[in-house]
Amino acid sequence: MKAYYRLFLNGFIILLVLIVTDKALGALIEHYFFTEKQGDSAITTHGVLHAREDILIFGSSRASHHYIPALISGKSGLSCYNLGRDGMKMLYYEELLVAVLSYHNPKIVILDLNLSDFEDTPQEEELLTTVFMPYIQKNKAVSDLIYRLSKTEFALANISTLYRLNSLPLSILQHNLEIGQKQFNGYEPLFGTLPKTSKVIFVDKKNYKESKAQLKAFENIVQLTQSKHIKLCVLVSPGMKIHKNNAVKTANRILNKYRLSVYNYSGLFSPDPAPLFYDIGHLNEVGARAFTNIVIQRVFPKEI
Repeated sequence: MKAYYRLFLNGFIILLVLIVTDKALGALIEHYFFTEKQGDSAITTHGVLHAREDILIFGSSRASHHYIPALISGKSGLSCYNLGRDGMKMLYYEELLVAVLSYHNPKIVILDLNLSDFEDTPQEEELLTTVFMPYIQKNKAVSDLIYRLSKTEFALANISTLYRLNSLPLSILQHNLEIGQKQFNGYEPLFGTLPKTSKVIFVDKKNYKESKAQLKAFENIVQLTQSKHIKLCVLVSPGMKIHKNNAVKTANRILNKYRLSVYNYSGLFSPDPAPLFYDIGHLNEVGARAFTNIVIQRVFPKEI
């Protein structure tokens, strides 16, 4: 009997130590995570918790490198933040917008449409779970998302602080030490140019196929903004790799139902775009400045 009691007591002590360690160490890591000023997670944190600006920009890395909030604010007099995040697609844009709208309605939403945004991406739901996991107890819209995606992950994330932060300590350390990315209201400038001989590449993707989930996410974005009387501007920013089969035609079909259309600037800087590009997919700082000024003049002149 004493042996069973001792075994139970030891097990209880071990469990108690694990719980205390999880809560104490988890709280420390969580503190530094939510005070990050740079990096992808800092952008998502701003969107999930703090995005009260008049103009919000959504998209992937092309958004984060192509739109300069300081220029937009300076010309429009409206506050602006760039919520673009590397490697994301339409499902992420939708969920981040839902999180923002749970506490704030911006005046204008700019959505940078990547030409491949409607294509299916394997394991994207797993990526969404990983990205949004740290916010599960901070925003109900995020909590509902994690629950829909995986009830197991939802349970584990609510039980353990360390579990929902398990992949982040190194990036948290990097960004608190201000190593690497430098962002300005979400905008991350790129410095450097392609060789002058670089030309636009046109790619014919014969196996192009659109995902129903991505299309639904896009239409949800349109419906959400229109229902809340938010001005939606869907843009394709300049690139040097242009897919002949792409998202623009389908996006216009959906937008036309709401008397909207895509502003397609994919080939804006042809025929000699190289000096304005960092690589074939992203503008450098000079190109971003030129493009942002065009967006200000053409897309919402009534606000300036």
